[in-house]
Amino acid sequence: MRYIQNFVSDRKNNKNIFVSGINKAFSLLMFMFLFATFANAQSTTISGTVTDSQTNESLPGVSIVVKGTTIGITSDFDGNYSLEVPEANATLVFSFVGYEKQEIATEGKTTINVSLVSSTTDLDEVMVVAYGTTKKSNLTGSAVAIDAEELKDVFAPNVASMLQGKVAGMHTSTSSGKPGASTEITIRGKGSLSGTTKPLWVVDGIIMGNDDPGFSPDDIESITVLKDASATSLYGSLAANGVILLQTKRAEKGMSVVNVNASYGATTFNTGNFSLMNSQELYDYQKTWNPNVTEDVLNTDTDWMNIGTQTGQAQEYNVNYSGGNDKILAYLSGTYYNETGALKGYEYERFSGIANLEINATERLLIKTNLSGNYTNTFNQEHSTYNMFTYMPWDEPYLPDGSVLDPRVDSGKEYLLENGKVWYGRDENNYLYDLQYNYGTTRGNNLRINIGVDYKINEWLTFSSMNNIALGNGQEESYTDPRSIGGQADRGRLYEKYSFSRTRFTNQMLRFKKTFDQHNLNAFVAWEYSDYHADNSEATGKGVAAGLTVLNATAEAVSVGGGKWESAKQSMLVNLQYAYDNKYLATASFNRQGSSSFGPNNQYGNFWSASLGWNLHHEDFMSNVKWVDVLKWSASMGQVGNAPDGFQYLGYYAFVAQYNGNSAATPYQKGNPDISWEKVTSYNTAINTRLFNRVGLNLDLYYKNSDNLLTYVPLPALSGYNGVWMNVGRVTNKGYELSVTPEIVKTSKFNWDMTINFAYNKNRVEELYEDKAYTSGNVRIEQGYDMDSYYQRIWYGANPSNGEPLWEQIVVNEDGTESVELTSNYADATLQYVGSKATPSYTGGVLNTFTYNNFTLRANIGFVEDIYKYNGNRELFDSDGSYASFNNMNLADGWSRWEKPGDIATHPKPFNGGVNANKPSSRYLEDASYIRLRNVTLSYRLPKVATDAIKVKNASVYISGDNLVTITDWSGMDPESGALYPLSKKILAGVKINF
Repeated sequence: MRYIQNFVSDRKNNKNIFVSGINKAFSLLMFMFLFATFANAQSTTISGTVTDSQTNESLPGVSIVVKGTTIGITSDFDGNYSLEVPEANATLVFSFVGYEKQEIATEGKTTINVSLVSSTTDLDEVMVVAYGTTKKSNLTGSAVAIDAEELKDVFAPNVASMLQGKVAGMHTSTSSGKPGASTEITIRGKGSLSGTTKPLWVVDGIIMGNDDPGFSPDDIESITVLKDASATSLYGSLAANGVILLQTKRAEKGMSVVNVNASYGATTFNTGNFSLMNSQELYDYQKTWNPNVTEDVLNTDTDWMNIGTQTGQAQEYNVNYSGGNDKILAYLSGTYYNETGALKGYEYERFSGIANLEINATERLLIKTNLSGNYTNTFNQEHSTYNMFTYMPWDEPYLPDGSVLDPRVDSGKEYLLENGKVWYGRDENNYLYDLQYNYGTTRGNNLRINIGVDYKINEWLTFSSMNNIALGNGQEESYTDPRSIGGQADRGRLYEKYSFSRTRFTNQMLRFKKTFDQHNLNAFVAWEYSDYHADNSEATGKGVAAGLTVLNATAEAVSVGGGKWESAKQSMLVNLQYAYDNKYLATASFNRQGSSSFGPNNQYGNFWSASLGWNLHHEDFMSNVKWVDVLKWSASMGQVGNAPDGFQYLGYYAFVAQYNGNSAATPYQKGNPDISWEKVTSYNTAINTRLFNRVGLNLDLYYKNSDNLLTYVPLPALSGYNGVWMNVGRVTNKGYELSVTPEIVKTSKFNWDMTINFAYNKNRVEELYEDKAYTSGNVRIEQGYDMDSYYQRIWYGANPSNGEPLWEQIVVNEDGTESVELTSNYADATLQYVGSKATPSYTGGVLNTFTYNNFTLRANIGFVEDIYKYNGNRELFDSDGSYASFNNMNLADGWSRWEKPGDIATHPKPFNGGVNANKPSSRYLEDASYIRLRNVTLSYRLPKVATDAIKVKNASVYISGDNLVTITDWSGMDPESGALYPLSKKILAGVKINF
């Protein structure tokens, strides 16, 4: 037991995380170096400069490799390079993104200067799409590609949060500032009333589900976001909310490099526009309406927020190796991430690794293997934001000896009595007392194994097989110590939960690729199958000795539970892609998919898409329009589906009751074998252009119709069931997306590039069951309105004559017309639409990149406009006297409190006990629009003389800041999360080294 107590004490003290992280990173480094070897031989040094053939500007970062070897280097910021080659007669390969590859024989030369020729257009870049790749110039669907460098400007444990503001039409929001908190993603608006609205994640062609798969950004080669049906239809029912394709890194032939990336920094609690009253401010406020308050309260001024917050630590270390030859290519990587919250008592850590191997077994057979996984661990003894924000500054947190003062225990009672003091807080407890004993932990691991082969039958036909299994395990523990107040009733309590999941996936595909004359045809047919199994078990025991965290040590079982889930899907896929003379493009796809979520009547659904494209810049009539480099039009239409997570078609009973000591069944769900797929039909047209060889511009217009939406329809009580699922709803989304990428300044020394994206979306409910609206919390679903429209009593401020609260009341006149009156009676106020909604109309971002010599400065700005959130926390600490024993927030800028007749105020006259002014209404509905400086990063790349001195290929250092400035009218701390735990500010420093 002493060992367990010491272990818990160590975790609570959060001992030197930095040293721990360094040790783990060093272990990773040693592990990865086992896969890399370095050799020295007699050689010849060749140097030179790489430039752009059109502008004669130097090109930094160009890859120079000795052909047939793993010897290579990249050019420095000035385009210079110096490379030792093993022999005088060798061939150098020069390659760079956006430029044509060149091979040059050395022929005994010691100086070779190279001018690389730019690719025809930036649309010729190859990008990952559904089940393959394509040139951007041949793309006819709506898709956006993001390279790895664009992700690394934000420090976060999940990739989803790094996408914020970088893709037009994608709205991301993080639920809280807690380390490891999830990030919600919505693409082109919500299209389901009951199912998930999250996009599908696909990693290296493997379908992973709707949650962030947990990869380190250092292991990501690129991300492609698929938005319209032409791009997503091959994923059938899984793609109704868009698809995110994640491609992990692969090794390049002829390269051998080890990369080390390390970052470390601090996180701070971000209070935004919010502040709580101190002792004096609260006294001045309460003395106007609370006759019981006296100046004695000013003897204590406790800052509970300061007690519960800290300067947290954040760190990440990655080591990866990439190399290979004509036979084997290997990419191996390991990452350690650790973050302690800006709120005390929480630690999140994650280990992740990946191994990608490609084996050219024969000239025709390519074997691909992938092994990836992660392990996460959290320790939760987190301080309570509810208590931090409601506790009174007049209460003392600690006794004179430093121990916790709690009015419920003898030591606290005696201290208060002997000193003539009272505890002012309503709950009459100090959360710090139980916090010193109770805690929770979670741990989980995921392992993914993928084996695939490509067999080249002939020059135009290839068979591909991809097979994957993913295994997940999780464990949760919640410990309530018998010494805590919360543990006294049960003499201590212990909760344990274990979970397991398994996903199997296989895809067998036949690919066709043929070019004849000016015709180019790509096609494939495939069969795909996946199934999912999950189970869990949980138990709670009571009566446990202090420090013992084993269920077998509890005296009595309290509860036992568990469950199992299974599902399966299979698909037949067909895809055709045709291009004529690189001008005229056409794509068509078909997916017949079956799901176990539907009964035999409608188990299979057919999903399809068709799209056209026209590269106008290749036409003869455009040859004299020199300022237009690229001009492309595309249009698409198609249909995808959406399936429920469970088995809504079944009628079944729940065995959750007992009768006479035996398990008993009760009616739970009425079956409906005719329910079918939710279907999303979308239309998209787009213009992609590049002008003056400096400015790229993409404009998309779309309309998305989500029909046959599954809705739970209530049934009469006589039926014995609460309701039944039916396909009765319809929702539409329409909007536009604009992306502009100007190269503002482009010189040999200084460059300024910008990426701007902007999107607008309008959501509307078109059909409901029997046209009946229904309300969920503060939101009402009704035809003709956004599905997240707020429906509340409308707040009108304070009555200027007497300071009483005012709400709107709709009155029906004798002639049948309606008029608006004002009332101070909350019950008489009319529930109505307030004209605002919980989803944004406008989203976007601006990314600036400045480079000067070896310096690079990046600034990432994101914005969200026309979004409202209900700040329900204000019901507690902005309540006009409803809770005399809670602290209060200071009035935000522009707010005022009624004091005398004639005042035009936002807040009514305070009253001891309140006058219902803090009841749910539009009073607490706030504009949550914001503009946020998401990240600023300044990096410096060491010059060649420095890297030569330390015997490395390349090295850079950087300093980075996240969430530094937020411009918003939101009165709370963070408009994005809307929670009491805001996204923290982070300041980090890092280093990147290439060996």
